[in-house]
Amino acid sequence: MDRIPTVEALGKRGVVVLDDMCNFCHGYTDSVTHIFTACPLALGVWEKISFWCRIPRFFVFSFRDLIEMHNVGNKGQAERDALHGVLLIACWQLWKARNKLRFNGVRPSVDEVFREVRILSFFWFKHRAKKGVFEWRDWCKFVNL
Repeated sequence: MDRIPTVEALGKRGVVVLDDMCNFCHGYTDSVTHIFTACPLALGVWEKISFWCRIPRFFVFSFRDLIEMHNVGNKGQAERDALHGVLLIACWQLWKARNKLRFNGVRPSVDEVFREVRILSFFWFKHRAKKGVFEWRDWCKFVNL
């Protein structure tokens, strides 16, 4: 919906930004599609998430594909809900990593972004799922959802 203020979206609104390239790879325009689906940082994070959540490596070509990824396959409702939360939190962490580099000059690594995704999604799922006692070790293995 072009509401995320990427350089591409800002340009469509008439805002001039001098550096319109992705700060991580300098290969493509700073756009929603690139930041969340094609940037090497995002690709690394999605690879780690697919391994951690025990889902086949996924390749998405649009942001919409990404936020609908939790509905692919035959997972139970709790696992779909958990995966949906992980995907949304990962998008948030990718956006924060982009902003941290663009505005503060700090380059987060794939491992740092992934670590934040696991921590935040654990607290989100633990307090939202109402599964009684839910342990960090279970979350790290993505089991007992």
